[in-house]
Amino acid sequence: MGLFETLFSSSTGDTVPQAQQPSQHEIFPEDKYNVAYAVAARPEEIRALEHLLEADQTSPTALEAEPFLQDIIEDMERDREYSLRLRTSGEEIVDDIRELIEHWDNQVDEQIGTIWWPIGADTTFRLYLHYLELRADAEDDQFSFPESAGQVHTLVQRGLSAIEDDDDSKLAVVHKRDIPWEEPAEDS
Repeated sequence: MGLFETLFSSSTGDTVPQAQQPSQHEIFPEDKYNVAYAVAARPEEIRALEHLLEADQTSPTALEAEPFLQDIIEDMERDREYSLRLRTSGEEIVDDIRELIEHWDNQVDEQIGTIWWPIGADTTFRLYLHYLELRADAEDDQFSFPESAGQVHTLVQRGLSAIEDDDDSKLAVVHKRDIPWEEPAEDS
C-alpha cells in the first residue's frame, strides 16, 4: 500500500461515531428566516445611494416621474430577460430603495461591513438605475447623477456579482429582521 493510501484509507479507524455525526438537515422556521446574500459595503457607498435617491426626488423635471418610471417597468416586463412579472410601481421602487438604505445603514457602522442583499434587489436596482439613466439623458429633465454615483455603481456591482456566483457561496440563511423587505413573525 502506498503512503497516501495508508494515510487516507478508511481502514485506519478515523470514522466519526454515529452519535457525533451531524443531522442531515438543519431546519429553520420559514416565518422567521429567509435567504439573502452577504455583500460587503462601506458607509460612504450607503451615503452615496442616499444622495442619489435625494437627487432623484428633489431635482425639478418637466417629465412626470411616476408615469415615466411606470413606462420603464412595463418595457422591462416585456423584455425576455425578466421571466417574472414586475408587479410594482415607481413609488414602490423608490420606497424599496429607501428601505434598503435604512436597513443597510444600520448594518454598516465601521469602515466596511456586511449587508444582507435580499433576493429581488437586483431587479429593483436595474429598474431604478435604468430609469435614472433615461432621466439624465432626457433634454427636458434637470436630473443629473451626483458625483458619488460611482460608489453606488460599485455597491450594486458587488451585489450583482454575489448573486451571479454559480455556487451560491454568499447565500445565507438569515433572520428576517436583518433582511430588507422581510417581516418576521410577531413572536420572533
